[in-house]
Amino acid sequence: MAADPNRLVRALVYAVFGFLVTLGMGVVFRVDLGIALLQSAAVALSMVLVTFLLATAKL
Repeated sequence: MAADPNRLVRALVYAVFGFLVTLGMGVVFRVDLGIALLQSAAVALSMVLVTFLLATAKL
């Protein structure tokens, strides 16, 4: 998995999906928009970091 050429694309897709799902759940549960955006950004960033860490790990 360390030589995976699609890890950037996969990380970006995960980030966008995580951002939108988290933001949507914040809207559904009527959370303040600033808090929902902040939480969505944190989820997207963590998904990108985890994707890159798993892609470069020697498993």
